[in-house]
Amino acid sequence: MLDYLIIGQGLAGSCLAKKILEENKSFKQIDLVTHSASYVASGMFNPVVLKRFTPVWNAQKEIDKLLKIFSEFEKLLNVKLVYPSDLYRIFANEDEVKTWTKKSQRNQNLIPFLDPKIHESVNPYIKADFGMGRVMQSGKIFVREMLREFRKYLLTQNLLIDDIFDINQLNIQPNFISYKGIEAKKIVFCDGFALKENPLFSHLPMEGVKGETMVILADGLALTSIVKSKVFIMPMENDYYYVGATYNYTEVNDNISEEGQTELVENLNHFLKIDYKIIKKFAGIRPTVIDRRPLLGVHPDKKNVFLFNGLGSRGVMLAPTMAEELYDFMENSIDLQPEIDIKRFD
Repeated sequence: MLDYLIIGQGLAGSCLAKKILEENKSFKQIDLVTHSASYVASGMFNPVVLKRFTPVWNAQKEIDKLLKIFSEFEKLLNVKLVYPSDLYRIFANEDEVKTWTKKSQRNQNLIPFLDPKIHESVNPYIKADFGMGRVMQSGKIFVREMLREFRKYLLTQNLLIDDIFDINQLNIQPNFISYKGIEAKKIVFCDGFALKENPLFSHLPMEGVKGETMVILADGLALTSIVKSKVFIMPMENDYYYVGATYNYTEVNDNISEEGQTELVENLNHFLKIDYKIIKKFAGIRPTVIDRRPLLGVHPDKKNVFLFNGLGSRGVMLAPTMAEELYDFMENSIDLQPEIDIKRFD
């Protein structure tokens, strides 16, 4: 009998699988490659909510943990994944400049992350009439590369089943679960927006937010830092750049839309003053929660059924820390933080 059956191999499922591997527990993971939010995620991490210049919840703890965990993924998979980078926020007006200056000097939760100096544009092709603010301790993780290479690793170790999970074939007993001949002590659902179709957790207020992004080629731009206005532009390599993202709360699907791509282009053209070519377009559904906190915990009645979901648009920052907290909850009976425990919606 296995210790765990994990459903889903996105950011949540991969970080949890890595933790279980390290603890020498046995598991199988079930996942079929889809257009999940993890596979279309930019991988950008930043400790500040740049719309209002407020700190991200548990920002320093999560930044430290993600750098550690994704560096360990690099060693395991022998691939470069972690790219620290300054992020520059373009100011829209003088009021934003004043707010930034005040918070960067007086807010103790923001001082480690906000440079108080007001910078001119970091690139001749970036328009910034009111200047820019520099966010420290930010950067990017090559998420798709990590998921792809970790998937290969799991397959070679016979730990991944390349299939769609069918909940109708799940048999839950008091002390174990069984699924298509597999028996495990516990099952963990890390299946993102698919939670909406899961009758075990249908009482939870999962929302879906559609996001669209794109990759562009801008020859000669030579941008080395992430720049954020209404959308962000993030360097990849050889003058390829990742651009995102939209937030659509009404059309919750993973179809690329003309409206979404037009929104990206118009917002990008507002500050990028160089010709570029759109190379690829992406769309996915972010699993979000009404209180903007993850969904972790155990089923109210079935004590061997667990959930790891609701990471939203900050999955890169949340997944490493949440994976370890969930593991400690499942194995060592260490209580989850009330803010993330699904019991808050009982």
